[in-house]
Parts: sequence; structure tokens; C-alpha cells
Amino acid sequence: MASAPEQASYRVEPADLDKDAAQIVALWSLNLGHAERRQAKFDWFYRNNPTGIPQVLLLKQGQSVEPIGTVGLGGRIMRCGPHSVRAGLMADFAVNIQHRTLFPALTLQRAVLEQGLARHELLYGFPNAKSLPVVQRAGFDVAGGLSRYVRVLRTQDYLPNWLPRQLRRGLGGGLDIALRLRHGLLSRLLLREHAQTAWLDRADARFDSLWAEHQVGNAGVIGVRDSAFLNWRFRSTAAHRYRIFTLVSAASDPSREPASRPAPATRQSVGIASMPTAEKLLGYAVCETDGTSLQVHDLLAANPASRHLPILLRLLTRDARRQGCRSVSLEFMGESDLVTLLLHAGFRVRESRSQPVILAMSAPMRAVMQNRSWYLTRADVDT
Repeated sequence: MASAPEQASYRVEPADLDKDAAQIVALWSLNLGHAERRQAKFDWFYRNNPTGIPQVLLLKQGQSVEPIGTVGLGGRIMRCGPHSVRAGLMADFAVNIQHRTLFPALTLQRAVLEQGLARHELLYGFPNAKSLPVVQRAGFDVAGGLSRYVRVLRTQDYLPNWLPRQLRRGLGGGLDIALRLRHGLLSRLLLREHAQTAWLDRADARFDSLWAEHQVGNAGVIGVRDSAFLNWRFRSTAAHRYRIFTLVSAASDPSREPASRPAPATRQSVGIASMPTAEKLLGYAVCETDGTSLQVHDLLAANPASRHLPILLRLLTRDARRQGCRSVSLEFMGESDLVTLLLHAGFRVRESRSQPVILAMSAPMRAVMQNRSWYLTRADVDT
């Protein structure tokens, strides 16, 4: 337990995002790594957040005006069944190494809990596993975690190296064909309408229609995923190059010539321009190529998901294979029916609950949130 003098020596103050910007960025650079990205993160998440001006709390010691720790709190609009919820996303928790004992971290976490619930109905965050004891002691609940799912596309790359190369190639090729037949059967049976795919640079008005339709009958908890949010969250930068894979249903006019399918994009290519807006969006996946793996940062399928999600996943993995990717991965936390669809599409759990999710909420929100399943992807994280 911290001594009384130690407890009295720490205080938490709200930051002035204009006056304290340089100190905040410097503290992040020192403690969170990737110093070259910190100014861009500050400008994007704290200066240009579409849900309002985020808050940053500064931890200080004694009479010093220099911050020794920070925690941020940005806005996120969530849908909880028919309710719209003002949520706060906790981010950028950092404490200088000289002060990494229990009490300074606990002081900062308790402050963000108290002040966060004064502004938001719900708080959530994604701490690292080492900080879980601190955030739980501060009053947060652990609500599960994002699990990483992987679909292997080139089996030969995962076979034992002691096997002869030709044997690995032959076995891998045979296994790839068998897996494609097995995991693609359901989506082929479900595909009863003419569908096309395209890679986009930005979300357009069809994403708003998909989001609105998705909310009809929604009983779970999901962050808003309209075009404005997607274009803000997944803006391409020097560090990240995002593309949006889309599944569309062709217009019903029988005289209309079907749009030709775009050539598969390479890892260096830019997204293909938007397809005609007369086509209905059936689903999307926001992707980023990392070496030979295609990372899916967010995805959403039209209702019923049991019909459209398998089709989206099959065509996405087919396109990834044509691009030369060895695997497709996704971090996800959701209801069991959606997890089952991922497994049927050939995805396997590589890391279960590898990214913890913590929650805190007001008393009225607890009644609203009771027994509701979450839908979380990397879209709901601050990085």
C-alpha cells in the first residue's frame, strides 16, 4: 500500500490540448514507442475526432508542472439495440518509467474512470495484459477480449521444413484445393443472386444504407459504422495503407450489362474507383496488407449475416490468394453465431482473447446492456 506522503504527491489535471500538445506527444514518444507516429496520432484522434473534442488527463507529481503520465478519452457512438449510447474510448495510457509503481497508475486510472463516467454513459478500452490488475483494481470490469482468427491460404508454407520441397509443394497444393472445396461450399449454395466485388479507397453513400439496414432488429452492442466514421477511422497514412473490399449485388434491371469484375489488386496497387451507386452493398472488409498476410481490420455483412458473411469471406480469401497472400487474419469479438460462420469459412483461432477488453458504465446503462452481445473489431480500437 502506498504511504500517505506518496499518495499526496500525485495529482491528475485535465490537459489543454493546445498548450500541452508538445508535452503530451513527447511523453507518448518516450513511453509508447514509434515516436515518428505520435504527432500524427495526436492530430487525428484528438484534434479531428468527429464525435467531439477528446479529453487528456495528465499525471503530475508534487509542485512540478511537467506531466509524468497521460491517459486519453475519445468519443465513440455505439448502438445498443435501439438505443444510441455515448461511449468513451480510453487510449494512450502512459507513465514514465521512474513512476511505474502501483499507485501512480492507479491514480490515473481512477481519475479517468470518475471523469469519464461524468461525460459518457459507457467507457471501454483495450489495455495490455500486464495492466489488467491495475485497471480492475481501479474499478473496471474485464468483458472478454478480441481473438485473432486466421485463414491459411498456402498450406505448404506451414508444413514442416524437414519435408522435401517438392513433397511440401505437392501436399500443400492438394490440401489447398481440399480446403477451398470444403469451406467454399456453403457460400456457393447461398449465392443465389448476381454479385460482384471491387476494391475501394473510400466508403460512399452505400455504406450508410448498409449501416441503416444492419440496425433493423439489432439487439447487440456495436459502434457506428457509417461512411463518415469509416473514412475517418481508416484514413491512409504513411504508416497504414487501407483498402475496402466490397461485395455488391448488381442492379435488378435485366437489360443492364453486368459490371466487369476488377482485376485483383496487387499489394502495391491503389483501390479501384467506386462502382455505380445503383448496386446494393452486401458487405465490406477493410483490409491492409502486412507482408504476405492480409489483415482485416473491420467487416460488416448485410442481414441476414448467415447468408452474406460466408459469401463475403469466400470472395475475399479468393482475392487474397490471387494477390499472393499466404493468410488472412481478423481480430474479432462477437456472438457465437458469427464466430461459427468464421470457423465454417476456414478461419481458426490463433490467439484466444489476446487483446483484453475492459468496461465501466453508469448504473442505468447496466440495465440496458444486460445480456447483450458485443461486436468489436480493430475499427473500435484507437490505433
